[in-house]
Amino acid sequence: MRIGIIFLLSVFPGYLSAQNLVPNPSFEKYSNCPNAGGEISFAIPWVDPSSLSTDYFNKCSTTVATIPTNFAGHRWPRTGNAYAGIITIDKINPSVREYLQVMLNDSLERGKIYCVGFYVSLSEIVQFASNGFSIYFSQLPISCSACLFPYVPQINYLGPPIADTINWILVSGTFTALGGERYITIGNFNTDSNTSTWNVNPSGFGAEAYYYIDDVYVGTCDTLKPPVIKSSLTVPNVFTPNGDGQNDVFSIQQSNIQTLNCKIYDRWGGKVWELKGPDESWDGHNQTGNPCNDGVYFYVLDAAGEDGKAYHQTGFVELLR
Repeated sequence: MRIGIIFLLSVFPGYLSAQNLVPNPSFEKYSNCPNAGGEISFAIPWVDPSSLSTDYFNKCSTTVATIPTNFAGHRWPRTGNAYAGIITIDKINPSVREYLQVMLNDSLERGKIYCVGFYVSLSEIVQFASNGFSIYFSQLPISCSACLFPYVPQINYLGPPIADTINWILVSGTFTALGGERYITIGNFNTDSNTSTWNVNPSGFGAEAYYYIDDVYVGTCDTLKPPVIKSSLTVPNVFTPNGDGQNDVFSIQQSNIQTLNCKIYDRWGGKVWELKGPDESWDGHNQTGNPCNDGVYFYVLDAAGEDGKAYHQTGFVELLR
């Protein structure tokens, strides 16, 4: 078996959907609106081969399985009105995993190189982030009741845990087909000891890592469009660092921003904080660790997008506790 080369983030985001071998790749088609957890089979023809509780979320739902706010957190789909959700590791129940499985529109051809990918986003309410995002290709469907699958996946991301709870992150790779593969199964095929985790939210719900999944792709690599990258950023004008879990940090909402620097000044012109990257934030303390007073602060922002666009912005942000 030839194992695929694994990439992270933006290797081939320009999927040519007409050539995608995955049916219902963004979980838009459904037989019923989900009303609870464990209803991935409503997103036809996807199934849960682990007999656990792989989840399905859709805007059509009027219960805890709707979007953007549901029992697993708050997230807008990357595309459309739906996505799936799986546990990649559970610290309390070793080897517990949740999986997604679907039959492809056609069998893979022997010797052809296939590009494979899907997008993930970490739930903000769980304790852990993980790696171990895998796709296993097989000629026949596989199943395993509440256990770790004993197979070696052709696509297996074992880089740093993915801890982004805002953006959709692409996990992708390539592999050469043996021929006849017709089913894909998505999940973590790695043992607990071979799965890296970060405790990103010690007060979070459950000792687990839980990810939303969207936009699954399998196709020959020559069917991909060149990537179209567009950058953007939005600066909030108020935040409330009072520890209630809502709007506690000043954070730049961004997409495809390569570099970012944002200096924040008080009304006397003294610098109180500096963001030195697109993923950094300000929690309302100054550089010596003391909480800043309520009031209006001035910022100067410079950034560069992956599309070559340059940003220079100045403005005000209000701190209210």
